[in-house]
Amino acid sequence: MRIGELLIEQGKLSKSELERALVDKPLDTRIVSFLITRGLLEFDEASLALGHQKRVACALSKHLAHRDPALARLIPAELGRGSCALPIGRTSKGAVIVCVRDPSAAVLAALTQAISGDVLMVVTPAQRLERLVADAYGKAPTGELDIDIEVDSAGAPRVSRRPMPTPPMPLPRAATPPPLPTSLARAATAPPSPPLPDLQLLDPDSVRLALTDLDDERVAKDHTQSGQIPKGGSTLPPPMQQSVARPSPIEELVSGLEQVSDRQAATDLVLRYIATRWDCGLVLAIREKVAIGYRGHRVNAPETVTVSLGSPSTVQRAFQTRELSADAPPGVGQSALVHALNGAKMPVAAPVLIGGNPVAILAVGDPIAGGGHASDLKVVADALGTAYKRIHAR
Repeated sequence: MRIGELLIEQGKLSKSELERALVDKPLDTRIVSFLITRGLLEFDEASLALGHQKRVACALSKHLAHRDPALARLIPAELGRGSCALPIGRTSKGAVIVCVRDPSAAVLAALTQAISGDVLMVVTPAQRLERLVADAYGKAPTGELDIDIEVDSAGAPRVSRRPMPTPPMPLPRAATPPPLPTSLARAATAPPSPPLPDLQLLDPDSVRLALTDLDDERVAKDHTQSGQIPKGGSTLPPPMQQSVARPSPIEELVSGLEQVSDRQAATDLVLRYIATRWDCGLVLAIREKVAIGYRGHRVNAPETVTVSLGSPSTVQRAFQTRELSADAPPGVGQSALVHALNGAKMPVAAPVLIGGNPVAILAVGDPIAGGGHASDLKVVADALGTAYKRIHAR
């Protein structure tokens, strides 16, 4: 679906507004950028729509504002200018987050080769990204071409090359990568993973899809807020001195959730507790009729997990009943859940509620020796819901 049609379908734009914009738009300006400039579309709305259309994660204004400028040097200036690409951060697993104007398998391959490591490619409107790329890499020398790949009215790809005559700023650059092998450039690629869920607004009716890992990187450096375990210690608050007995682990968790001031830190505390009780665990964000993987413990690529709420599963039961569920009905949804939880024989799920509505689901695999009981997961989910509500209300 074309981006204009998608914006109309989402109610962000009327058909008449799009038609007028197409008439007024300069030939060298992209329609989304023109809509933003005209005030017909908010930047974040545009980025979310592009992510939806391209089926990749998107970068919002806050992610661009909090980017790490030093990471721009990870790719050659020629690649940054030619592909309109800019590294802006790192995921919690170390992958470099690169913002691009036109996500494609070829661009991803070039970025991966230049960086020599894992890359998370995300999309954002050209309106702001082009300025950031120019600031980071300067103007192109005479003879260097800026390549645009667009789609014409018939849906066919159209490639245009614009000479960029101004000399570049004298910035240090990495060596230009060798040309990609033909076999790599033409190789079939797997479809991109679905956009990552953004739970910031904790709105069960929201379909906001954006980066979450980048948010983790921008939390205050205080380890109690970042959710990272410092050397020699845990982020769990020390138990209060008591003359009778030390608080239980679950009491410590609840106490910790009452003190954190960031959504990611609250989720990390819960996953640390799950790691001591179950062999694996998963936090799923509710998005309309699906539960999308958000964070996990010993779950491979949790952000790629999708469990349909229309298919019988332990997650569906927890969502529908608003209660803890250990049901394991057969179905496609249950198969997806069991696969994500490493073949768990006794999966359990509990809803994370805000105002009585589930905004997320905690799902765990089999308990480890001397590990957790199903009833404990309900306590954890309720405490996490309380923490999310408190953080959201600030």
